[in-house]
Amino acid sequence: MEESKKFKNLPIIGRIQHGEKVLVNGKQRTKEYGYFIAKIQEENMKPYLEKFNKMFKQVKSLDIKLVGDRPLSVKQERYNQGGAACYCLKNQTVGRQKVKNLWQPIECKSDCSYRQKDENGKSLCNRIAWLKFIIPQISNDRIWLMKITGQQSIDNLDGYIEFQKSQGNSLNNLYTIFLQQKEQTNFNGNTFNNYILDIILKEEFISKKSIPEPTENQQENTTLKSNETATSSAEKITPIEPEKNTAKAKTEEVTKKSTKSKDTTKNVIKGNKTTKEVENKDKQKEIIDEYADCYVLLNTQIQNLIINGKPKEYLVGEFTDMNDQISNIYIHPNFKDELLECELGSVMKLQLQEAQNKKFATNIEFVEKHIKKIAA
Repeated sequence: MEESKKFKNLPIIGRIQHGEKVLVNGKQRTKEYGYFIAKIQEENMKPYLEKFNKMFKQVKSLDIKLVGDRPLSVKQERYNQGGAACYCLKNQTVGRQKVKNLWQPIECKSDCSYRQKDENGKSLCNRIAWLKFIIPQISNDRIWLMKITGQQSIDNLDGYIEFQKSQGNSLNNLYTIFLQQKEQTNFNGNTFNNYILDIILKEEFISKKSIPEPTENQQENTTLKSNETATSSAEKITPIEPEKNTAKAKTEEVTKKSTKSKDTTKNVIKGNKTTKEVENKDKQKEIIDEYADCYVLLNTQIQNLIINGKPKEYLVGEFTDMNDQISNIYIHPNFKDELLECELGSVMKLQLQEAQNKKFATNIEFVEKHIKKIAA
């Protein structure tokens, strides 16, 4: 594990990643999974790894507690064949350079030749970050490390933590880190999809399940057609009719329930707890219960199904429920256009029916409908 010296005395379990380097035709390539995985080096940490793999199989979000006042360490770092050659911490102008296996001071500037990008948009010295955190569901007395090399991911976490500090907010809270896929443009103007790491307060993630909006360009990706058919021509599925109640009416009903739960509280003492404290807990429970059977939209694509011997297009949505379980759900054509208007992160209740080992949404009730922003 590549850890800086200040990590060596910490009670570390291992690392959390969402990709790893693999050998392809004798060359190292980074394989992106799009979900979190855990790695350990010490054999005595194996029980923690087994617990992680059992509880968090292919999840895109994790509940964490940040460690210390500076949970994110950001620095410029350059490697050569012998490993780390020099580094400089964020907001510092003096770094360290290894000379004959000894670390010596060196001036660090933005115009350093090692930090300049070549014609391919690459430089020898790059910004990296390490995030230190606890996963309470695994252990409260041992920490995990996450090495972050994606520049947008570093900006998201660094900006969020610095903002909390500037507001005087404590970092001693439960947060959710999560992955979302975004379209980016590299140094040469080429576009590609990448998984971006972000962070939000856990209670906000529970109550809203609101993932930050992707770029407008990602709208085009939602209508791409899959080349693979979901079933063989021998399969026959009976078309399913949706219920007649409208999504709009249900949305208003959910909104009224949420408003009703925000009644003012009385501050009457009851033993060691006030009525306000009790009612606050009740309201939090109501919010969680309200979203207990909701689904959050992660992605969409078009697939073909064989219906009564004829191919028929279905919109397939990738959803996550409140337990972070991901499902592919076929959307009834009556709701196709309305769902395609929705931005990723929209929250809805789905009435599901299974046929031929597939899940179909026969009715949709929108709880938080985020409309896509169309570029002018």
